Amino acid sequence: MNRIRGINPVGYADVQGNGYIDHFFVSGNQPRQGVGKALMEVIHTEAKRLDITKLTSNVSQTAQPFFERFGFTVVEQKTVIIRDVALRNALM
Repeated sequence: MNRIRGINPVGYADVQGNGYIDHFFVSGNQPRQGVGKALMEVIHTEAKRLDITKLTSNVSQTAQPFFERFGFTVVEQKTVIIRDVALRNALM
């Protein structure tokens, strides 16, 4: 991740017009400090503003409990291969 003049990003997220959360990241240096919760609240607020009624995302196994706390449910478990490494994730 690039640093801009000594500023270290602690997290970022986005939601597409179709309700897909394509990016959701919280720095490992900022665990359990409310960054993820704040980002998710902004996503939900933005979704309401845009009249998006359904949010989806492909999330890691580690992130599934976090997303479940915000009302997401697993639609499909998947295994993706990235650079010959099998990674499990879920469409939520």
